[in-house]
Amino acid sequence: MRRQNNPERTALICATDLLARQDHSEVRLRQKLAVRKYPKEEIDDAIEKLKKYNYLNDERACGYQFDMMYQSNRYSMRQISAKLFTAGFKEELINKFKPEDYEEREERVAFHLLKAKYKNPTDIRKMQQFLYTKGFEYSIITSAVEKFQLDMENDNIER
Repeated sequence: MRRQNNPERTALICATDLLARQDHSEVRLRQKLAVRKYPKEEIDDAIEKLKKYNYLNDERACGYQFDMMYQSNRYSMRQISAKLFTAGFKEELINKFKPEDYEEREERVAFHLLKAKYKNPTDIRKMQQFLYTKGFEYSIITSAVEKFQLDMENDNIER
């Protein structure tokens, strides 16, 4: 049973159009096709063809999206993992891309987020809460806040 409004637009064509705009996980692509009311059998066939010709590759898509977020230095590792999981990637696959020594990067990112948000010294609890909502671990938060306070004190001394 084909969609009512455009019978010649197959699930394969729709899926190819969606992938041309942005990489998707298999789970997310299936969801998008189901919302467009394509039959399950047609969705399954489209997914298999796309995988066969390597147009749909969860490992490649997850790796690309992970790298984009990781390199942007705007997200904690926890945020990156949550976003990718929400996008339909499996936890094991996401963990495959996590570097073992990410703590130094986490502290640097937390510090830069504080500098971007707070131009003047402010309540420590507000800064901690801000970083907590971004998914940083407690040890990273305390270290970044301490570094931020020292940086602010040094700026004030230099003026």
